[in-house]
Amino acid sequence: MADGTPQQSFGLTQARNAFVGNNFSGTTHFNINGAPACLRSLGFGEMHARRRDIVDAHPETCDWLFETPEFHDWRDPYRWHDHHGVLWIKGKPGVGKSTLMKHAFSHFHQTLFRDHHIVSYFFNARGSTLEKTPSGLLRSIVHQLLQTDDEVYNLFAPLFREKQMFGQESSWQWRLSELQEFVRSVVRTRSCSRPLLFLVDALDECDESDVRAVVDFLGSLSIQAFWCGCPLRICLSSRHYPRIKMDKVVELVVERCPKHQADVVKYIRDQLRIRGTKMETEILERAESVFLWVVIVVSLLNKAYDEGRVEAMRRTLEDIPDDMDKLFSAMLNNTRDAAETVRLIQWVLLSIRPLDLRELYAAAVQDVLPPDDLIEARITTSSRGLVEVRQDDSCSVQFIHLSVYDYLFRQKRLQTLDPTLGTEPIAAIHSLLWARCWSSIEQADTTNMSREHL
Repeated sequence: MADGTPQQSFGLTQARNAFVGNNFSGTTHFNINGAPACLRSLGFGEMHARRRDIVDAHPETCDWLFETPEFHDWRDPYRWHDHHGVLWIKGKPGVGKSTLMKHAFSHFHQTLFRDHHIVSYFFNARGSTLEKTPSGLLRSIVHQLLQTDDEVYNLFAPLFREKQMFGQESSWQWRLSELQEFVRSVVRTRSCSRPLLFLVDALDECDESDVRAVVDFLGSLSIQAFWCGCPLRICLSSRHYPRIKMDKVVELVVERCPKHQADVVKYIRDQLRIRGTKMETEILERAESVFLWVVIVVSLLNKAYDEGRVEAMRRTLEDIPDDMDKLFSAMLNNTRDAAETVRLIQWVLLSIRPLDLRELYAAAVQDVLPPDDLIEARITTSSRGLVEVRQDDSCSVQFIHLSVYDYLFRQKRLQTLDPTLGTEPIAAIHSLLWARCWSSIEQADTTNMSREHL
């Protein structure tokens, strides 16, 4: 301590046993996985799911980020007064921001910021409520800090004890303001044993009011850290819209970086089955830096190649629209079973929670369940590749990109897919989903009654 008074080390294990595992009554208070109640009150199953879902960067790509002037300014402690430790990566939809952020997260851990506490959060508009709200962000930040730093854990102890004194865990939740104030106190008291780095991806996947709330909080936190002398770096990513500003920040725009273009070139040359053709140049020119467009187009061309239709590749490329919305339309219009495709899209779009692959199959296909690998193949085929299975224990399904959501909700496209929906497509789809659920329940009841009479 500053006054020289010796302070007994109160390690993480002892802290957990003393005030979490004990619960003031000698009763062990762990969940089935052995996690202490304190961490359990903050954690949630999908906390790191989005980061795992994001595909890894293509080999030998994305390293250009660490060579940009913007990144060097962000790392330079002598430029701290210019940006307060904030780097904001912006880009068009589908340009590859999340892949870049996942690559940065890995690189930070392995080399550049190995001496930092690195805390990450990847927003996901297609996921559960906590995956796309400030509450999920703050719960995840605090959870990660407690897991890796004894000093921060000790600072949190009184707050958790107070929560436990006034009710059972099932009857209370952490308020956003409580968690924000705790993070501020960590910065204010410089309680972390190492410098901090917050990496937050896809800010735009919140509601606009939530985006503003998160930006305001992180902006004020960076100012507080600067004046308190707390070493805090913040790396953000988002689309250009909504247009929200921070006073002190370094901005980097992905599509303006020449080496991002070089990454697109490398991907095309490595992945396109047929090489050394004018197709490579045409794909690059038409992509306008949008990696998602390139990935989809290369996949469609390779499919034609694998089917032995090499001569059709040129025609396929000519028929593919440059615009992402038109590309999605072309994909959805080219389907063998339009009714099944529409049902599947509607379930993924408007389910209250993400469905797992078996639930989606049962709802959209309404047939005997085959093995999971066949279900996944059926979902991929019926959705024209626009729906994917998440890479976590839940096996839940989601659209491959937020752009698919954006596409479906614009220009009456839901009615285009299903002309029976009328002028209120959302309400009409909910009615259809309810009717299908009720029909399934009645069918199950009838089956059970028949078995009872056998």
